[in-house]
Amino acid sequence: MSVYRVIIALLITFILSEKVSAQISEGGTPLSFSEKVSTAFQEVFVVPPDINKLAVEDNSHLKDTYGYRFGVLLPVDLSIKNSGTWEETAKGSKIWRLKLFSEGAEAVSLYFDDFRLPEGGKLFLYSESGKIVKGAFTSGNNRESGSFATGLIPGSTVVLEYDAPGDVAEMPEMTISNFGYAYRGVYDNEKGFGGSDPCEVNVNCSPEGDDWQEEKHSICRIQVKVGGAAYWCSGSLVNTVRDDATPYVLTADHCAYKFGHYATQADLDQWIFYFNYFSDDCENPQTEPGSDSFTGAVKIAQGGEHATTGSDFYLVLLQDDIPDSYNLYFNGWNAQDNPVSQGVTLHHPEGDIQKISTFTTPLISSSFNGNGLPSHWKVNWSETANNWGVTEGGSSGSPLFDSLGRVIGTLTGGLASCNNQEDPDYYGKFSYHWTSNGTADTAQLKPWLDPDNTGVTSHHGTFVGVENYIASDRYDIKIYPNPVNDVITIKFINFGNSKIEVLLIDLLGKIRKRMEMNIENNTMDLPVRGLPPGIYFLKITDGNIIVVKRVIKN
Repeated sequence: MSVYRVIIALLITFILSEKVSAQISEGGTPLSFSEKVSTAFQEVFVVPPDINKLAVEDNSHLKDTYGYRFGVLLPVDLSIKNSGTWEETAKGSKIWRLKLFSEGAEAVSLYFDDFRLPEGGKLFLYSESGKIVKGAFTSGNNRESGSFATGLIPGSTVVLEYDAPGDVAEMPEMTISNFGYAYRGVYDNEKGFGGSDPCEVNVNCSPEGDDWQEEKHSICRIQVKVGGAAYWCSGSLVNTVRDDATPYVLTADHCAYKFGHYATQADLDQWIFYFNYFSDDCENPQTEPGSDSFTGAVKIAQGGEHATTGSDFYLVLLQDDIPDSYNLYFNGWNAQDNPVSQGVTLHHPEGDIQKISTFTTPLISSSFNGNGLPSHWKVNWSETANNWGVTEGGSSGSPLFDSLGRVIGTLTGGLASCNNQEDPDYYGKFSYHWTSNGTADTAQLKPWLDPDNTGVTSHHGTFVGVENYIASDRYDIKIYPNPVNDVITIKFINFGNSKIEVLLIDLLGKIRKRMEMNIENNTMDLPVRGLPPGIYFLKITDGNIIVVKRVIKN
């Protein structure tokens, strides 16, 4: 094991044992919403960027070489010491507020390089109307680096409010180094939420999404920061052979490489990962759905130098434990270099809610952009019941799945679009990511996803907090819908005609449903109507084979 790998292993242990939460917030309401306070406090105008200049730059870079830039970072130097207005309420609480405004912004995010809140203090961010509120952020969001970043607030104005009880004497430290100005790709009718092209298919459409109700909980929209700009990319959680819930996210190397520069660790400290960002059904919602998010990551490995010398992968470790309540899924994977004949990708085109695109013709081994290497899968998308999904800017880094739900590639780029649906896309091969981009641990996936060097070349997926008993990767089940209201459908993979026992177990270990049956047609329906809402475990037993899946009952 290399010295670098030992250092990273120790870092992983530290991060997983620290149990802190970055973008995770406590909820609640700013004091100013309920207390009698002044309507006047400091406002700061931030000079907007030259939109015409940005448009020229954006048009000069194609989807197959760059992610989708949606914003730029405008330098500011605003701290709780040199800006804002303090006020004391009648009940003795202290409130600090600051309003930031930049004309023409579709949405705003803030980047901090000195962020430390005392215990008892709470920070909120909200829109000018007060209808959109993020927070409360607390001392649990403090990082050793002092870095922090916030998700997007729609509109051109954001209000910061810090609240503290009267007995909290310690002052917070908050220095805003950059005002994130989103000029496209968010909250409008052209790009961002609701703005991907019209041929895209929502992940909860049937039948396209029926078999992907677990994997959809692995996909993230990534708010990438590189230098002075923000981009959209896609990525996914990937499982390790240990099934230990190490929060690895796999995306594309070119997502971290913009305009000749790679993301620094200071940049990575401010990447934001949004999970569970999708419509509840097949229709596009009228209002933006929620999501579960994290801030900050550590680079673990990368390969292919943004597809010029290899397969274009980028593996990071989230700086947070993943709460069970997020219901996130760690994808299985297949590192064998075998072309498959059908599968899907799950992605966030243009930063939109999660979409699904389907292929039903065999993949073709290919080079990418003249690199002369068998580093990529060439894929052509297929028309399905609800439309003909493709990929767009912002889909970069999204996983390509085989029919068993295992990751076999990550998106580099291509020519497919809603106007050119028969043109191909190119996914860096997972099999090439495995060991072919270089001899160092930092150029491979294998040392991280198979840390005990077991030699396996495929592995199943699992939910956070679920102990997965499985005798062979040949056997698996898929369940949908999940979350479920009335009836859950179980699809058996490679179980044959065996006799099985199905148990539905609650969090206290009590068996709530039991069925024994011979599998017919490889599917069965399990009624759950009438059970209390909550988390359950579905345990499938076939002689020596045991598979456990987590079920959310609405």
